Formats: sequence, structure tokens, C-alpha cells
Amino acid sequence: MPRKTRKYFLTGILSLGLLLVTGSPSSAKNWGTMTLMDDLVLNGKPLPAGTYGVEWKTHSPEATVEFVQPFKVVLIAEGRVERRNKKYLLNAIVYKLRPDGSKSLIEVRFANSNKVLVFDHEHLELRAHRARAN
Repeated sequence: MPRKTRKYFLTGILSLGLLLVTGSPSSAKNWGTMTLMDDLVLNGKPLPAGTYGVEWKTHSPEATVEFVQPFKVVLIAEGRVERRNKKYLLNAIVYKLRPDGSKSLIEVRFANSNKVLVFDHEHLELRAHRARAN
């Protein structure tokens, strides 16, 4: 199997696994998938690069957010949901570059949505980074 075809096949299998673990996106409005290209830190906990299902339960406006991969929850974090004036065209993350070189996750933005998951509002130097849409 050619390398490019194999990559798309494996991405499809991983996405299907995420759907099976987290449920169908049509049955859960507070759900999305995202591929992180870099290792991040969220609330002092590591969030390794990779593809995740991201699901949140709101407590108006606070939210409990789960980052899941097939057959396991990788990280659970508290944050909040904000509505913005515009819909984002692509999945993206916003992070803070820390003095030690690590990247703290600040926001998760989903394509075709104006909802943003916010984890830290006290940020100085922010970097926006597109995450690959699945």
C-alpha cells in the first residue's frame, strides 16, 4: 500500500475508533476531533501530540472537558465555554509559550463553530496554531 494511502487509511481507522469510543457526533453537540501537532500542558498535566476526541459537559459557563483516544480518557480538565462573534473556518488551538519552552493550552477552537473552550484567561504571549481537522 502506498505511504500516502496508508496514512489516510490509518487516520480513517483512528477517527472511526474515536467515534465508537465517544459516540456519534450527531448525538452529542458538545463534541469534536482534533489532531495536536505538538505536546502541550493543560492545568499542569501533559497532553501529548496526537489525535483526540474532545467532549465537554457544560455547567453554564464552566465545562468539564475530556480528551479521549480509542479506549481511554487521556485527560480531564475544567474550563469554560465562550461564544464568539464569528465561526472559525478551521480547527485551531491557542497556547502560551512558557519560559521552559513548553506550551500551555489556552483555547480550543472548532471549525464551523463559534464555541471556544477556554482553559486559562490569564495569558501574556499567545500563539495560535492550526490543528489538523479530522
